[in-house]
Amino acid sequence: MKSRNDPTIQEAARIARAISHPLRLQILNELRGEGAYVMHLTTVLGRPQANISQHLMVLREAGLVRAIRDGMTVLYQISDPYVLQVVDDLLALAAKRQERRNLTTATIEKEAGRGRRGRRHGKCRCPRCSNQGRHAGHRGK
Repeated sequence: MKSRNDPTIQEAARIARAISHPLRLQILNELRGEGAYVMHLTTVLGRPQANISQHLMVLREAGLVRAIRDGMTVLYQISDPYVLQVVDDLLALAAKRQERRNLTTATIEKEAGRGRRGRRHGKCRCPRCSNQGRHAGHRGK
């Protein structure tokens, strides 16, 4: 068992902290392939340049991206292809967990609705039924 002062454990924690922000995960996704300029990232992600630059600085300090000066602009690229494998693994895990949550929610909702559906004639406009229809797509948020 590795001690908590193990340099590999420390580095892994540093990387995990760097990618723990949703916007930084989005930035890493946008840098796939040839990379991207800050102006592209601000447009695609809808965030101010200063905000994007701050997040890029965190990713650079963690060694996950590199900056290549191109005249007055800077091109950002992924520093190691394995970074994208980690991102892909995290996204796959998140999708799997979300799918499980959705299935669980659907099962609970289905079981809660048993016995009432047969009694309903036409479109009921009582507050309970109209709220269920209106908010059905927003459950769990």
